[in-house]
Amino acid sequence: MSDNVQRSLQAYYAQACPAKRGLQVKDLSSITAGWESEMYAFDVEYGPAEDRRREALVLRLYPGDQAHAKAAHEFHSMRQLHQVGYPVPYVQLLERTNSPFGKPCVIMERIAGQVMGPLFSSARGEQQREILRRFCALFVQLHRLDWRPFVNDGARDATQGPYGFVDRSLRRAHDALAQFSLLGFRPIVVWLEERRDAVPCQQPALVHGDFHPNNILLRDDGSAVVIDWAGFQVSDARFDLAWTLLLTGTHGSVEWRDAILQEYERLVGAKVEQLEWFETFACLRRLRVVTVSLSEGAEKLGLRPDAVTRMQQQMGAIQQVYALLLERTGIRVAEVERLFAVWS
Repeated sequence: MSDNVQRSLQAYYAQACPAKRGLQVKDLSSITAGWESEMYAFDVEYGPAEDRRREALVLRLYPGDQAHAKAAHEFHSMRQLHQVGYPVPYVQLLERTNSPFGKPCVIMERIAGQVMGPLFSSARGEQQREILRRFCALFVQLHRLDWRPFVNDGARDATQGPYGFVDRSLRRAHDALAQFSLLGFRPIVVWLEERRDAVPCQQPALVHGDFHPNNILLRDDGSAVVIDWAGFQVSDARFDLAWTLLLTGTHGSVEWRDAILQEYERLVGAKVEQLEWFETFACLRRLRVVTVSLSEGAEKLGLRPDAVTRMQQQMGAIQQVYALLLERTGIRVAEVERLFAVWS
């Protein structure tokens, strides 16, 4: 497979960048991680023999029915973020309709550095606290950027009053449950709707959608870069924070989750209000994706087929998500419990 990708990439990149004479693609390797995109690291060499240049790049392929929109969305979001000075990889090329790989793709800068997640897990004492501070500082920096230049669905919702983001999220939740006939989840949405008036948004924000330490790279010089912007939008920052706390609390530890919240609140200078509502919504989102993927196939949601294997391997963390949902709402979901009976 990688040989075919390398040949296709060589031909495509040479055609897309004719100014890079004598271009050669080298050292292609898969770096796919997570549930969504297929990714490859590679180098390109170009220029005259006496002055060859080398660039380290990443090829990201997008699966699923919405792949064309996802690729364009991530490309343009990262370009805008780079322009306003937020630390993201520089994106070079977007190809949607004429991709030689059979899927839309983006080519971007490859960051040389270490993933923050393992570093945080292995660090101790002051080093761990420093990594935590840097993680939260990046998070708050994103949420404090001016959202108005970023035009997307969320930006339009920001004009609909303080409940625009919440109402959009509830509508999408209803639509997703109806699409896959997930009747057992509907009482959770009703629970959220009954408490909707308590969670107005006071200030729109730019949100990442999957902000966790494994999506942050630390360069050798100490600078940090945030990757994986497929879920980027204008929304309520609490959706972003709750998702991060859910992932770190279930895949890491409750202590890790609490430390992130404490540092985030310290940096923003205020307590995050009504966070339980957003954590419940995050549980709904996580369990819906897992339920559909394990029962009907990950491709139904635009995920890679092998995402199912990763979900099975993470079943302990997913059970913790369900336990948190029960703690917050007291509502049992038959579809989730049937999955646990099969896969646990």
